[in-house]
Amino acid sequence: MLNYQEIAKGLHSLGCNDEARCYAACRCYVYLKEEKCMSDVHCQYQKELELLYLIARKEPEAAYHLFIPSLTTDTLDLVRLKHYRDIITLPDGGKPDSVVLAICDPSSTVLLYRMTANLKEIGRKLPSKGKLLRLKANTGCDKGNQRRNLNQVK
Repeated sequence: MLNYQEIAKGLHSLGCNDEARCYAACRCYVYLKEEKCMSDVHCQYQKELELLYLIARKEPEAAYHLFIPSLTTDTLDLVRLKHYRDIITLPDGGKPDSVVLAICDPSSTVLLYRMTANLKEIGRKLPSKGKLLRLKANTGCDKGNQRRNLNQVK
């Protein structure tokens, strides 16, 4: 089992003094090592970008992946994520094909979202869950409506 205090000390020694970023990176590090069983997991800090990120690979000979830890309370800036992907160089000298956003919530859950090149910003607000359910009900795509309609035919 990994020691959180030792990991946090290591993150602070990289130069990051933001407790929230260190927490997210620590959670991500433990998740990648223990839950995903990834090898070669390393934390890096880019002072100019104020970015704490991780690199890891699934197997010793596999390609590296770029992980950017984030908290559920952070705002998501796709332009900045694209910039990170363009700026960061992996240990093998290459550029990452994608960015894996590691979203950490207070319950210690870590969600991984892989973002590939050519992501586009959503120009309008996404519909709420309630609106989606109403649209679904109005179009008859709801399974409950299909069952109800079948029962009415009998």
